[in-house]
Amino acid sequence: MAYRRHCTPRCLVPLLFVLYVFLSIPVQIPAGTEAQDSQLSIERPNTNLANSDKFSSVVRDLRTARIIETGSLTAILPVTSSSLPTFRDTLSPFLGSLSCVSKVFVVCPESLLPQSRASIRELMGLVPENLNHPDVSLHPWRDGGDPIAGVLRTAAQASSKWILLLDDAGFDGLSGRTRDMLLCPMAADLPVGPRGVMDDRCVPPSPEMRPASYLLPPFTLPSALIQMSHSDWSDLGRAISLSRNDRLGGIVRGHGDPDVNWCNGVCHSDSPTNHSRLFSGAPFPPTTSRRSPPGHFVFLLPNIDDLHLVLHLLCKLDHSGHFLKILLHSDPRPASGVKSRSSCYLEYDTLSPGRYVYPMIYDWLQRLEREVDVIFIVDDPATQSVKNERATLVRIPPEDLMHTHWMGSLSLTEWTNWNVPNIDVSVITQDRPQSLARLMTSLSQARFFGDSVGLRLNMEQSSDLETIHMVGEFEWRHGSVFTHRRVIHGGLLPAIVESWYPYSNHSYGLLLEDDVELSPLFYAWIKMGILRYRYGEDRDQTNQLFGISLYQQKNIELHPEGRKTFDPRGLFVKHGVADPSTPYLSQIPCSWGAVYFPEHWREFHDYLGARLSESTMEIERIVVPDVRSNNWTKSWKKYFIEMVYLRGYVMLYPNYADFVSLSTNHLEVGSHVKERPKEKQEVFRLPLMKLEESWQLLDLPRGTLPRWGTLPVLNLTGFLSGLEEIGR
Repeated sequence: MAYRRHCTPRCLVPLLFVLYVFLSIPVQIPAGTEAQDSQLSIERPNTNLANSDKFSSVVRDLRTARIIETGSLTAILPVTSSSLPTFRDTLSPFLGSLSCVSKVFVVCPESLLPQSRASIRELMGLVPENLNHPDVSLHPWRDGGDPIAGVLRTAAQASSKWILLLDDAGFDGLSGRTRDMLLCPMAADLPVGPRGVMDDRCVPPSPEMRPASYLLPPFTLPSALIQMSHSDWSDLGRAISLSRNDRLGGIVRGHGDPDVNWCNGVCHSDSPTNHSRLFSGAPFPPTTSRRSPPGHFVFLLPNIDDLHLVLHLLCKLDHSGHFLKILLHSDPRPASGVKSRSSCYLEYDTLSPGRYVYPMIYDWLQRLEREVDVIFIVDDPATQSVKNERATLVRIPPEDLMHTHWMGSLSLTEWTNWNVPNIDVSVITQDRPQSLARLMTSLSQARFFGDSVGLRLNMEQSSDLETIHMVGEFEWRHGSVFTHRRVIHGGLLPAIVESWYPYSNHSYGLLLEDDVELSPLFYAWIKMGILRYRYGEDRDQTNQLFGISLYQQKNIELHPEGRKTFDPRGLFVKHGVADPSTPYLSQIPCSWGAVYFPEHWREFHDYLGARLSESTMEIERIVVPDVRSNNWTKSWKKYFIEMVYLRGYVMLYPNYADFVSLSTNHLEVGSHVKERPKEKQEVFRLPLMKLEESWQLLDLPRGTLPRWGTLPVLNLTGFLSGLEEIGR
């Protein structure tokens, strides 16, 4: 037998605790043990923890726990626009009473820095000089960013042994005894506080300790439990729970009636913009969404190193309730235990080293007890022959493994459609060889996650010899290459419109002029968006979506009076959008790196043909009132904007912090640009998302692309609207 389970007392290979951090402590394996499967227990949170022996043991330990050392606690206190008027009162308990707190990190949006700093100075001026008090420092987060993530990231930077996490209300609503408990807590190895949740239900606090899936601020915990990657309170609690044998995410404990009243208040609060709920994770009522059911995933990985590279993806799938089976098929090392600060537990099998790996892989697959939905394969000679008629095969190159975090946000429906869309890249160039070289370099450095991507290189009749030579010498290893050169000069309008045409409704065209440069992660953004909105659970509602932009809008070009600066996050904050970091829908078509959908591009060809032939209306007729594009007589976008206006179509735009983008424009001199002063270049040039920061792709509401009906909609001049309104 090439593999076997460790299920008898004679088996000596220890449990392998898998998590996504870099530090690990290897556990020695007795000599002579054969390389086989390494087993890890997978458990779901136990809703009957209060009566379990494990919980009783935890309670006994906590009752005898010591109080932490004076000066070993850092408090993290956020400030919001709604809490700023009472901020001095919120901060004062840390300055006027004895506690174990040595530092207070005040976390606030950048826009509130001046007011927060002034409040701190005023309060510090009232504190007697002979009174020892904690150091107070300001730690800003980006305006429009997720405040909970800002708090957790700041907490992860603290050097103290213990952390007190608060929301913007501080100790408001708590009894004096509960406040004292938090200011000098017991040395517990898990979170302790008066507010908690068990299976989406509020846990009323009491002097008796109660188990929780996760806690809501305020609560204390060891600083070692906080990671930069935690997105909210439930994510933190889940990570802590999965690292413990007792599966506890925290302990709820409070003293006095005010604490219990809080539970009743939150459970009946429905305001989506309430800042206390915002910081509390807003677990009531539970989020409901029409998602696909859990699936059965198989991961075929060469070795333990590859497993570590996809741990974030594996843990995300495990947290989502999917069933995972993992095989390390080519690792010559014996299965050894690794123990780290864990956030998920997994199990995997290994094969004994041998010359003929595929027959053993085939045998292992045949023995699986459940029908497989998705097989994730690291592209490797040993797995080239793997086939499965029922399962979706996802083949990923080894060099792309460390950038697969975003794939954990996909639903099962989206995974099973992985191989359905076909994306072609169409480059339009004329006589800017240096610009073309920059674009092609960025294309070559991009990650395509095993997909075959066709490349079309379209040259104008007037292309220079250097450009023609560059096109002829370019090597493309991700799919087919088609080159085209016009015989008669046609100008930019036909050059763009005729550069690509879909061959099916699963054919998508990425149109790139040569003054564009791409992020190496642009394809992941495209694929994630297409799978979500064209093949996901909301696909029947997204007929108005005509494409996906790589470029972030920093200016709106269509105002009659001229270009205006644009900040979507600021706009969403102003209008109370629940999460200002959300991507959004806009009627404006992007020409600086965007994917266009097949049905809409065909429709545009038909519309443009009719419009230019003047068979339905004279060419001078104004179709869209009060927009600058009416003057763009030689631009294809003028007519696309007309079609979008008449049909009520929209494009998906990214909205990452600091205008980090998947493409940028270098504003080269060409058909529509006669000069490029430096200040004008800076208006359009955006920072590109870096490969080593691929986690930024999931810097989205709840770490995933939002449901279709929740996306904000903007009209042609950048004002908030709605799909029904623009479709009238």
